[in-house]
Amino acid sequence: EVKASICEIIELYAQRYEEDFAQLPQFVETVWNMLTTVGAAHKYDALVGRGMAFLRTVVRNPRQKHLFAASESLRLICERIIIPNTVLPTADEELFEDDPMQFVRRDLEGSDAGSRRAAAADLVRGLLDQFSAETTQVMSTYIQKSLEQYAADPAGNWRQKDVAMFMATSVAVMASVGSLGATRVNELVNIVDFFGSHVVQHLSALNSDRDAPILKVDAIKYVTTFRSQLPRELLVQALPLLTSHLAHPNAVVATYAAIAIERLLVLKQQGALLIGPADIQPHVEPMLTHIFATLGRADSPQKLAENDYLMKTVMRVFLASRTNILPLAPAALAQLARILGEVSKNPSNPRFSHFMFEALAALARFSCAADAGAIGQFEATLFPIFQEILQQDVAEFMPYVFQILAQLLSVHQHAGRLPDAYVALLPPLLQPTLWTAQGNIPALVRLLQSYLQIGGAQLASEGQLQPVLGVFQRLVASRANDHHGFNLLLAITHYVPLATLKEYLRPVLVLCLNRLQSSRTAKFARNFVHYIASVLCIGGATGAGVDLFVDAMDGIQPDLFANMLHNVLLEALPTVAGRVERKTAVVGFGLLVASPRFQGNPAYATQTAALLQQLAAMLMDTAVKETKSQADRQTVDGSAAAVVAAVATDEDLDSLEIEDTGYQASFARLATLGEVKIDPCPQITDAAAGLGQVLKPAQAAIASAAQQLPDEVKQFISTIVR
Repeated sequence: EVKASICEIIELYAQRYEEDFAQLPQFVETVWNMLTTVGAAHKYDALVGRGMAFLRTVVRNPRQKHLFAASESLRLICERIIIPNTVLPTADEELFEDDPMQFVRRDLEGSDAGSRRAAAADLVRGLLDQFSAETTQVMSTYIQKSLEQYAADPAGNWRQKDVAMFMATSVAVMASVGSLGATRVNELVNIVDFFGSHVVQHLSALNSDRDAPILKVDAIKYVTTFRSQLPRELLVQALPLLTSHLAHPNAVVATYAAIAIERLLVLKQQGALLIGPADIQPHVEPMLTHIFATLGRADSPQKLAENDYLMKTVMRVFLASRTNILPLAPAALAQLARILGEVSKNPSNPRFSHFMFEALAALARFSCAADAGAIGQFEATLFPIFQEILQQDVAEFMPYVFQILAQLLSVHQHAGRLPDAYVALLPPLLQPTLWTAQGNIPALVRLLQSYLQIGGAQLASEGQLQPVLGVFQRLVASRANDHHGFNLLLAITHYVPLATLKEYLRPVLVLCLNRLQSSRTAKFARNFVHYIASVLCIGGATGAGVDLFVDAMDGIQPDLFANMLHNVLLEALPTVAGRVERKTAVVGFGLLVASPRFQGNPAYATQTAALLQQLAAMLMDTAVKETKSQADRQTVDGSAAAVVAAVATDEDLDSLEIEDTGYQASFARLATLGEVKIDPCPQITDAAAGLGQVLKPAQAAIASAAQQLPDEVKQFISTIVR
């Protein structure tokens, strides 16, 4: 440990204090000698790793590369330091057999970063940076020697082939990223030729390499690593070979095959999927059959949920198949339902759970898109399991259940009424106990949005809107959840009849004004402004929304709105986030400033210039704005990148990465579900043109105020109105 720490310290000196580190050459020699004599025992791994990291740092420095420039030096460092440390340790061989998932996670998730193999690969890349041709030539000699040893006795010398595959990859990869694999390769290495000569043989037969399944893993990893560099036809040819390996009895092989398929299915070239639905379709059924068979061999809920890589591949196959999945949907649904019922007894792996529900959502989305009648089978299969999850209070799964219910309910949008099963479910959903769990709130709001979207008029006529407004009252009082409250309020405003909205608008505004007075925040003001704009957009140029809103505000207190506009709304207006939201704000307040109600009241009319200034400033600001979800999330937990706008289009699902969609243990939005995106003025696609359109009839009324504006703003207003 002391020697490893010394290596770490001298590496830092080599990086930062090179000019003062006169003893650097002596330390290079000392570390070199140490690495050639240290034993292979596991206790020396950290020391070897730090020692090779020090050599890598030195060799990457152009001013020190002369220490390694001699061809004999390169040969010795490869022969005595790199090659011996690329042999698979005995402990890893045992892990491969005894704990397959731990082996996979160590390899894929970087927990082997301190291993000898990883350090050796990094040292090779360091040498390639300075001595590309020389290093490639020397390493190629040893790779060829290892391949010849394997060819002489495949059963006895499989470790030499494993070393050769590892070294070949290390020499070939010059740069890589997780989402694409190798992005730049060594021009002196023919990766296609190596694939045909030494890799494909391990993929071509399921029963080959019976005594050394790790060679199959090496071959699959080669495809995964170089997926962005290998020709498309080779990848398409590899697809059925990888599919057959999903049935391999060794869990590591089957898992790597699943990972390779999943990565291939998101690979894009010039914006289009490299492997399309037509390429994958012949293999979808065996893929799903093999994966579900492997998952079915688990003997406990914990063991079943252990391999989230397999479930992620199921999700990806559904996303890649699109509506072509319909013929296989009944069998796939039955398997997912069985797995859901089993793991709900004891949820243990959040990632597995998330991919399972994403898979369910994707299967329902595309099956019902192909055949709306499929909804009956989904509801009949899933409702009993969902009921059990809710009754048993399985907290980890409840947000997912609410989101899937929202998706299934949305399929009924052309029915005109809420199905009886959902009507019966509504009262329990509104019970306060469900809303105490923070993780439930976004999912329950999304479900209530679907209720309103399908049956807003029905809920209003049957007197069930009052409890929903009670939920809004609870949410808007909370700094953490007020944005969810406004999402619910927007759905109420958009989907219930205007007569009902008139009845409830004044008390809703009183709640908002009380919150504004007692606990104003930037997030609340931003969402409140957007909501006001949504109301103002009702009826468009007829002015119905403006009359509705101004009447409600005057009913609370005459000229109250004028004070609020001056003191709150003008300042908050530019902070509205999201493309649709900003368009709504511009058009809504444009309708307001152009209305006779506004221009005919001196208390309002005096603010015309200030309001026009803000609206123009919003449109003239061309900087890319974050989404509403990002803005709300940033205010809650400081992480703007934690949540992005939910996926809404099929194209967005092509290369969906769950890690980018706001995955958390407490609540994770199902990206395949999508948001209820409410647009009060869908007929207007361009915000500037929309503002010009609504201001044009009021040109004379606003002319005097427009003259008070700065020249550039005046010119902008004049241009869009024309």
